[in-house]
Amino acid sequence: MLEVREAKTVDEVRLTEEIQLEAWGFSERELAPHSSLVASQHAGGLVALAWSGEEAVGFVFGFPAWRAGRAWHHSHMLAVRPAWRNSGAALLLKRFQREWVLAQGMDLVTWTFDPLLTRNARFNFGKLGAYAARYYENFYGLRTGLYAGIPADRLLVTWELNAPRVLKRLERIPPPPEPKGAPLNLTEGEGVALRPRALLEPEAEWVYLEVPPDIQAVKAHDMALAHAWRMHTREAFKKAFARGYRAVDLARRGARVYYQLTRAPV
Repeated sequence: MLEVREAKTVDEVRLTEEIQLEAWGFSERELAPHSSLVASQHAGGLVALAWSGEEAVGFVFGFPAWRAGRAWHHSHMLAVRPAWRNSGAALLLKRFQREWVLAQGMDLVTWTFDPLLTRNARFNFGKLGAYAARYYENFYGLRTGLYAGIPADRLLVTWELNAPRVLKRLERIPPPPEPKGAPLNLTEGEGVALRPRALLEPEAEWVYLEVPPDIQAVKAHDMALAHAWRMHTREAFKKAFARGYRAVDLARRGARVYYQLTRAPV
């Protein structure tokens, strides 16, 4: 049985370095050192670990943020050991983080993720009920491990902790929907050979953007194609966000996957 609790000692925080190495394959120079997490926790941040007995299987790390008169919590990292993926550990960590942030008197959490990692998109939008409306080019400049080979672009995720959509997803996680509305792009091929052809400019209330289902497989097959997908989706998201769309879900049709974006209230 999994349990989540705040890190209580420096040795517990140090375990986050080990989990980062396993989960993301970073070089040691790109790790977030435990000393930074200890300092952040001391200054009001959160370091929480998911435990299976005596084994720490994942962690979440975030810190308070402040801008334009509003305080919120920025969740910088969440990682789970590969052997514990699909165990529910990540969802437990986010639920714990939500309760912790609410107890601090805040109701908003943000974080960033790579939009070509569709597993994370399904988790952030489909399971947590968050949304994204801002895109950052090569945000971290990471060069090793999971993010090697193409620019480290990111979507900024907004998680409004008491929003009706979030509360519904916390009660029941629906299956991935079918894409609806108008397409934002044209593609050709399938599997690791799926290629972007062109961007469209629809003005429908709901639109969808096809992306490769497994960017790591694309990288292994053709790094130039993976880079082309980065540039294609970068342009697509930035255009859509400039027109008032928000990314709210990851849709599926068979083996193909699509970001679902909308201008409608959700």
